[in-house]
Amino acid sequence: MSYWSADENMIQVGEETVSIPAEFGNSYIVGDTSRKVSFDVPDSIQFFSGKDSYLQFDATINAPAALSTRLQLDQAGAGMLVQNLRIYDSSRGRLIEEINDYNQIVAIMSDYDTDDSKRGVRSLEQGGTVYTSRCSGQFGNTKSQMADIHTNPWFKEQDNTTKGDGANPPVPIYDNTTQQNTVRCCVPIHSGVFSGKVYPNMLTGLYIEIDLIRAPAVVRQLDSVVSQRRRTLNPVIVAAGPLAGPAVQLPWAAGDASDVTEVFIEKSNGYDEVEDCPFVVGEIIGFQAQGTANAPLATLTTAAAVAISGARITKIDLNNGSLGDGVNRIRLTIDDGAGGAVRRGAVTDITAPAVGRFSIVSVSASTATAANARVSYTVDNLNLIIHEMKMDQAYVNTLLSSARENGSVSFDIHSVTNHKQAITATERQAAVQVFANNSRAKSIIVVPADSSVYSNQNMISSSVSYAETEDSADVILRSARPGVSGVCDGLSQYQWQIDNKLVPSRPVDTIKTGSKQSISAFHIYELEKALSNAGIAPRSFREFQRNFLISRALGVNNGVHDLRNKDVTLLLQYAHPNVEPTVGKLFSSFVFHIRRLTIRDGGVEVTH
Repeated sequence: MSYWSADENMIQVGEETVSIPAEFGNSYIVGDTSRKVSFDVPDSIQFFSGKDSYLQFDATINAPAALSTRLQLDQAGAGMLVQNLRIYDSSRGRLIEEINDYNQIVAIMSDYDTDDSKRGVRSLEQGGTVYTSRCSGQFGNTKSQMADIHTNPWFKEQDNTTKGDGANPPVPIYDNTTQQNTVRCCVPIHSGVFSGKVYPNMLTGLYIEIDLIRAPAVVRQLDSVVSQRRRTLNPVIVAAGPLAGPAVQLPWAAGDASDVTEVFIEKSNGYDEVEDCPFVVGEIIGFQAQGTANAPLATLTTAAAVAISGARITKIDLNNGSLGDGVNRIRLTIDDGAGGAVRRGAVTDITAPAVGRFSIVSVSASTATAANARVSYTVDNLNLIIHEMKMDQAYVNTLLSSARENGSVSFDIHSVTNHKQAITATERQAAVQVFANNSRAKSIIVVPADSSVYSNQNMISSSVSYAETEDSADVILRSARPGVSGVCDGLSQYQWQIDNKLVPSRPVDTIKTGSKQSISAFHIYELEKALSNAGIAPRSFREFQRNFLISRALGVNNGVHDLRNKDVTLLLQYAHPNVEPTVGKLFSSFVFHIRRLTIRDGGVEVTH
């Protein structure tokens, strides 16, 4: 047997980019169910650079006409569209790599291997979104990467004419088909085969299968309009009244029978001009106390006292200082959904900002019917772009001769395998087994994801998902990635049992992270080591709470550990004195390791 590696003896004489279309057509519409796409990379492409190869496609977000609200893809970009990845040899009989829940790896990399430069690159190449100061708040909310309405790649920026400047005919309702953008995406592939400098494809050939994730798992409303994510970033109501005559100042008293046809937005959070308004014509809005996490929506009715889910925006313009103070504010003209005026229901007054701010929130998605929440995305011109490297023919002949003389050729790739286990929300002590049997394991990174099942409406609006934080900054921040990002959920400590030994020697305390108010330093130290050993540069820990990970580095100084015939168990304790676990969890235990490919008699043997 001979061992092959990309070394200085390789003489490159040329290179070119090869575009391989998807096997069964290059256009797909993905809705409530996932779709499989496949690519055949023939062995006539002898060598290629995996790190310089990528998926290329055009993506658009589709929504029913009745769902009037801006929609975007997950902030990490189009890499989140890949749910599962399988790579076979050219015979399609030998599985070289399989990564289930691949999008969780993408989320980990986008949250931890990140900085401003990398976020900018993902925005340009993959349709990711970034924080912009023009769409920031002034009430202490954390930075949002899903609030950009001016340079967001997924929809067009609207000007005064589009939103309504008082002209006739009446302003049209926001239409996703008209306002959507087509985004050209170039998505790298995070796998062993595609992570190295050179892959000897002439020895194996490749057949690649990709499962595209269902649309509701990745399509979201903006943070600046939804109720349960950074409510301090939402517009604030400052006045309400009739279209004709001076506006009525707040409070808008509970049970008030006055007809209201317009509301005015406070000049805060940068909402100064019409194009700064995050809402669109046709969007259904409600009103909610800004500073209370579980505050109910203010009840609204028609003039006939029939309860409605919210008021419909019919026009957005800049008023002419009609509040009597000479200040021009954004004005939302509203109706009850059928052309009539809106009245207040019972229970709570909508107060003036000086007394207690009331945020304006979108309920277009959260109160939509199942039919009106059937979002989808379209993938067009889907191609696998291979960066082919042409080597000196003498080197190719030497490699083939070595394979014939020694009987086989072997080489290593860095890969990852996902092992899954689940626990219920009521379990306080849990032992999660990781059925790894790798001879050269590098690290284990566990994603304890929320296993709850949510409706499309709740997924799009993030209205009832796991609460990542509850504080004065964001009021409440619910997860925009249920089932993908890890949740702490009151975890107080964890420890590993590997080969009947407890490691580290004392449990890793996470009680401060579990309180959602602080950070547990030892947990971050362990995570930094594991990420580094897995080949993921730990550049940022800003998302430690919003994508909580449990980890263990298995080798010293970037080394490896033999897990064959050894038990690996994660011992968990949910005993936080002030936090009750709220959701069931599905643990994705990603074991990063080195695997060896041995080519013998035209076949491929994979040694984990």
